[in-house]
Amino acid sequence: LVERRFPENNDTGLVGGGVGVVTLHRPKALNALCDALFDDLIHAVRAFDADDDIGCIVITGSEKAFAAGADISEMSTREFATVYNKNMFSQWA
Repeated sequence: LVERRFPENNDTGLVGGGVGVVTLHRPKALNALCDALFDDLIHAVRAFDADDDIGCIVITGSEKAFAAGADISEMSTREFATVYNKNMFSQWA
């Protein structure tokens, strides 16, 4: 992941006027969503959420793809029931 903050130097004095940008960066996998990417994404978003200078969080992908979807190669080693029953978004709560 790549994390950026805009404006980088907040001379406006406005609290919450900044934008946190998180860019998914797994170019070889077209940003396929794997467990490690989810962990990094959650960490980055929580850090921005805790920052009073950030008023908006934008999640982006690459020019070619935002995210290809689930990382099938990671899922291929798991049993169907495990994948089906896993709530990938439970960490967001």
